Amino acid sequence: MGDNEQDNLSGAAVAQESNTVDDQGTTESEGRALLKHLRDNGFEGSDEKLALALGRPVEEVEGWTGGAEPVDDDVVMKARGIAKERGIELE
Repeated sequence: MGDNEQDNLSGAAVAQESNTVDDQGTTESEGRALLKHLRDNGFEGSDEKLALALGRPVEEVEGWTGGAEPVDDDVVMKARGIAKERGIELE
């Protein structure tokens, strides 16, 4: 195996391990923490209120915050926008 092939394999392994969900390098676990922080500090800890603000079903929000569902780039982007509008510091 050549050096370039090895580098490509190493890069792929790193990408899989980090599970980035957006172009800012946010990992899935960081995205999940971001959603929980937004829910707890902007929506009185309510999955229902956060779901309404995100325009997503409450079951999906519960899946994200509970770890059963993967967090995607769209929801992370929306959560950042909502936090900015509400003056909630995320990072």
